[in-house]
Amino acid sequence: ASTIILEYVCPGLGVIICQFMFSAPYRDLQRAIDRGHIGDLNPTPWAFMLGNCFGWVVYSALKQNLFIFWANAPGFVLSVYLNLGAVKLLYQRHHATEIRQSFVSFLQQEESTKRFSKEWKNEIVDETPDATTATPKATDWTTVVWNVTSQTTPAPAPHEKLVVGIVTLWTACMSLLVFAQSFDTNTRELIVGSVVNLNLVFFYGAPLSTIYTVLAQGNSSSIHIRTMVTNTLNGSFWTAYG
Repeated sequence: ASTIILEYVCPGLGVIICQFMFSAPYRDLQRAIDRGHIGDLNPTPWAFMLGNCFGWVVYSALKQNLFIFWANAPGFVLSVYLNLGAVKLLYQRHHATEIRQSFVSFLQQEESTKRFSKEWKNEIVDETPDATTATPKATDWTTVVWNVTSQTTPAPAPHEKLVVGIVTLWTACMSLLVFAQSFDTNTRELIVGSVVNLNLVFFYGAPLSTIYTVLAQGNSSSIHIRTMVTNTLNGSFWTAYG
């Protein structure tokens, strides 16, 4: 009975829980895409999820273990989608900030050059604006549009750099396994298993990257609750299997 439970039931349940764990942020990401802003979502775990799932897929191939493979292969595909969505939302947030800054700069320039006359301001108060004096020239709006579309301020890319770093790490690991002919199967399993477990530690700990904000503001909205619950269940089943 213990063999059946520990070697079949626990990893079987682990496979199921993994699907819930990896797909937990999907609905919230879709909502964020619909509203065009990432909000309180923390995309850092998704970057480590990419490396975690890829590493376990490689390890399952070395071990010929279907439980580990099916627990992580769907997650690898989903992690690519989650990271692409996060990058898109982060860029949209930067773009929205650029728009606001461009309009603010435009209004400040108008105020500083006194282009809006006192008479026009009085007409605004009376709600009877004169279109000939109140409407900025087309060239002014062209300048605003140009400042927005030209993206003069470089978009920050911390998440992209993290994803590229993880992909680089696994590329180096796979190159070592392929080209180092002196490694036997056990050594390859040891290398991949060690690296992916290190990646796994960061994957489970990644949601705590916002812990300072959580403690400072007394608001835990940046910690994804469904992910935390499924992480706990998933870790329990795979610990029993291990």
